[in-house]
Amino acid sequence: MKRTLGIVLLIALFVTVFALSGTAQTINLRVAWWGNQTRHDMTIQVMEMFEKKNPGIKLSPEYTSFAGYWDRMAAQAAGSNLADIMQQDYKYITQYVDSGLLIALDRYIGKGLDFSDVADSFLAPGRVYGQLYGINLGANTYAFAFDADLFERTGVKAPTPDWTWEDYIATLRELKKKTGLYGDHEFTLCTNNVSGLEHYVRQHGQAFYNAAGTALGFDEKLFAEFYKMDLQMTNEGVCAPPEVRLEVTSIENNPMVMKKANMASLWSNQIVAYEKAAGRPLKMALWPKMKGQKKEGTYLKPSMFFSITRDCRNIDASLKFLNYFINDIEANKVLNAERGVPISAKVRNAMASELTGAAKEMFAIVDLASKHASPIDPPPPAAFQQVIDTLNDVHFKILYKVLTPEQGAKEFFQRANKILADAAK
Repeated sequence: MKRTLGIVLLIALFVTVFALSGTAQTINLRVAWWGNQTRHDMTIQVMEMFEKKNPGIKLSPEYTSFAGYWDRMAAQAAGSNLADIMQQDYKYITQYVDSGLLIALDRYIGKGLDFSDVADSFLAPGRVYGQLYGINLGANTYAFAFDADLFERTGVKAPTPDWTWEDYIATLRELKKKTGLYGDHEFTLCTNNVSGLEHYVRQHGQAFYNAAGTALGFDEKLFAEFYKMDLQMTNEGVCAPPEVRLEVTSIENNPMVMKKANMASLWSNQIVAYEKAAGRPLKMALWPKMKGQKKEGTYLKPSMFFSITRDCRNIDASLKFLNYFINDIEANKVLNAERGVPISAKVRNAMASELTGAAKEMFAIVDLASKHASPIDPPPPAAFQQVIDTLNDVHFKILYKVLTPEQGAKEFFQRANKILADAAK
């Protein structure tokens, strides 16, 4: 009897120990983002720092380039297997909210998320239908990167905040003449990005899409005007021909980085990776103003967000990591503002005195842009990627002289408006 009782007690002890060990099991979270190797290395280091402070939480990194990221996320969403925390973009966040893939975070503010040092203007871009679905990881703007020493050596005047499109074109021609290199390998982010045309459209007081997102929102003639400038610079050899542009697949093989061009268009947070890849100090300048412009084309944009997905397995642990990522000073020193200027005033103030190189340049350009910017337009409609794909197709037809800029404008408007109208049905 005693032996039987002893066995029962021993079994009970094992069950208790097993149960207790189960409650102390490590929480595993998946964190997904896109980026370059610099971002990957920094983010993984910060994740390891977090794990040391929170030994009960294990973070698994999932990262890729921007091009492959959204296909991966779409596949995970279809399988109800999204990462617990995913990096999110201003262009896509509304689509993900509409599809029920993200959770609203408002109820966790002050209860897991500390935004006491964050101005609401930094949080506003992450709100969709009045609720917070994305935590802004940094303020951002588009700009030019350039080698200031090269400008000085050649005697070419460096860009100023008030330079115009005419100044930009004259500078490109002068750089080409004095260095033999492309002035800018492409014309203000023409390739694979809508930003250059959008900048020009905004300066005319118009928007790329109409308010309902059912059609384009600007005059057809603006398209032709903009790509006439691009075509002229390409014909002159001042900007790279289309076959060279198509070869650019990463920051590392960007012509400016490889000393084949004098300037490059980029988002301000990318300067850290550009400077590292170039192996030399770089400066930044704002995009050109337009004579008689109706408003500033430049705007401040959230570089990207972190969002918690509907498939998150432990919201409390995810909130703890997000709070650390936003508010921890040492973590942000490692991140070096590569995703943009931090949204926490406490973090910005702590970093300001220690900034050097690319990070200092990024803080400066964002501050400068805030003085030369108008409010950002609403997020684009769900079919925006099809519109951009169409824009790129038509753009290269113009560069290869299959279409004139005027013909390209007609084709783009017909195709883009049909895409937007069909998507709205």
